[in-house]
Amino acid sequence: MGYCSRTTRVLLAALTLTAPGLAQSTLEQTTPQPAPSSAPSPTPDPSEADKAKEAVARRQAALALLDLVLSATRNLSLPQNRIQIASEALPLLWKSNEARARSLVTQMMADFTQAAALGKESSSPDKRTMLRQQWEVAVRIIAQSDADLALSFMNATRSFVPIADPEQQEAEERGLRLELATREAERDPRNALRLAQKELQAAANLDPQLIDLLTQIAAKDRSAGTELLHEIVSRVRSADLSSGENFGFALSLLNAQANSLANSAAPDEALKTLADAVASAALNAEFPSDNLPSLEGSLATFEQFAPGRVPALRQKVEGSAPTLTLEQHRSDEFTEALENGDTNQGLVLAEQASADVRPSLYQQLAWQFASSGNLRGARQVAEKLSDPFQREQVLQQALRQSASNAANQGQFASARQIAQEIVPEEDRAILLAQVASRAADAKQPALALEMLEEAAGLLADRAAGSSVFAAQLQLAQAFTHIKPARAVSLMERSAGQIERVLTAAMDVDPFLPN
Repeated sequence: MGYCSRTTRVLLAALTLTAPGLAQSTLEQTTPQPAPSSAPSPTPDPSEADKAKEAVARRQAALALLDLVLSATRNLSLPQNRIQIASEALPLLWKSNEARARSLVTQMMADFTQAAALGKESSSPDKRTMLRQQWEVAVRIIAQSDADLALSFMNATRSFVPIADPEQQEAEERGLRLELATREAERDPRNALRLAQKELQAAANLDPQLIDLLTQIAAKDRSAGTELLHEIVSRVRSADLSSGENFGFALSLLNAQANSLANSAAPDEALKTLADAVASAALNAEFPSDNLPSLEGSLATFEQFAPGRVPALRQKVEGSAPTLTLEQHRSDEFTEALENGDTNQGLVLAEQASADVRPSLYQQLAWQFASSGNLRGARQVAEKLSDPFQREQVLQQALRQSASNAANQGQFASARQIAQEIVPEEDRAILLAQVASRAADAKQPALALEMLEEAAGLLADRAAGSSVFAAQLQLAQAFTHIKPARAVSLMERSAGQIERVLTAAMDVDPFLPN
C-alpha cells in the first residue's frame, strides 16, 4: 500500500499542474467577445496570435495531463486510491466537461461500494475510519459544483461508511447536511430554509452551523432569514440554558445577530426576548460558573439587546474571574508585548519563561523580528535555541518571512538575496518562483523571468524525488503567467515523468495488500 500511496501522490501532484491551464481556458471562454461588425477586421497583432496559440497549447497540455491521470487511476487496484484521485480531479473536470464529471461521481459511488466490501473483510478500524474521512471529503468537493448532487451522493453512499456510535454518525451527517444547505443558500435560499427547518425538527441538539446557515439565508432573502430566526429562537428558549452547549449556542446566535445589525434598524423583538432569557439563566444562583467566562466578550451584545441586564452580568463575570498563575501572567505579558511591537520586552519575558515553553516563545519572537524586517534580530533569537534542528528550523522560517516581506514591499533584489540562504535547493526554487510571480505582478517581467530561470537551474541537476517534482510543478505554474511556452515544456516533461512512474507502479500495484 505504501508504493501505491506514493503513486497516488504523484497523480495528485499532477492534478495541481492542470489547474492553471484549465482555469485560464475557462476564463478565456467566459470573457465577453465584441459584437460582430460589418467593418473589415483589422489584421491580428502577431503577438496576440502567439498568445492565443500559447493559450490553446496550455489548455491541450492540461487536458492531456488530466486525461492521463484519470486513465491511470482506473488501473489502481485499491478503490480508496481511485476515490482520492477522483475527488481531486472532479473540480477540474467539471470546468471542462460537466457530463464526464457527473459520470465520475457515479464511478465514485461504485468505488465506495467496493471499498466497503473490502472493509468488511478487514479487521482494521483505521481503514474504516479513513474511508469515512474520504467520504466526507468527497461530499464536500461535490458540493462545490452542485449541492443537490452532493446530497444525492451522500444519501446513496452513507450506508457504506458507518461508524460504531450511531448518535455520533447522525451528528456528523447532520453537520454535513447543514454545510450543504449553506452552499444551497447562495443559489436557492428558500430551499435552504426548507432544509434548515427539517434539521430543526429532527435534531435533538442545536448545531452551531445553523447560525452560519441563518446568516447566509438572511443575506439572500431577508424574509426567509426572519422566518428561520424566529424558529431558531423559539427552539433555543425551550432548551435548558444552563447546559454549556445550549448556552454557548444562544450567545453565539446573539453575537452574530448583533454584528449583522450593527448599522441597521432596531433589532428583532425575538432577539431581545432571547437576550433576557440568557441573562436570567446566567444570573441564576445555580448557573454553572464554568459558563460565565464566555459572557465577558458578549457584554456589548447585551448592551444592544438587554441593556438593563448588563450591570448585574458584569458584576457576576468579574466576581468569577480566576486568579492567574505566574506562568499565565507572563504568557499574557508576552502576548501583549508582541501585539505592541515591543520585541525587547518580549525577549526578556521569553528568557524568564520555563524551559519547556521557551523555544516556542523564541520562535514567535523570531517571526516577529522577521515580519518587521529585522532579520538580524531573528538570527540572534534563533541562536538562543540549544537544539540545532529547532535553531535551523526557526532560522529558515525567518528567512522565508523576510523574503516574503521584502517582495511584498517591492524589494525584489533583497528578497532574491535572502533566498540564497534557503535550503534545500528545491525550497529555494519554490521561494524564487513566488518572488518572481510578485515581480511579474509589479510589471517587472524581465526580472521575474530571470529569477524563474535561476530556479529552473537549481532543479535541473537535482536527483528525482517527490519534493523536487513538487517544486517543478510550482515552477511550471509560475511560468504559466510569465512565459507560457516554458510552462508547456515543463508540463510535458512532468507528464513524461509521471508516465514512467506509472508504468512501474502498475506492475507492482496488483501485488500490494488490500
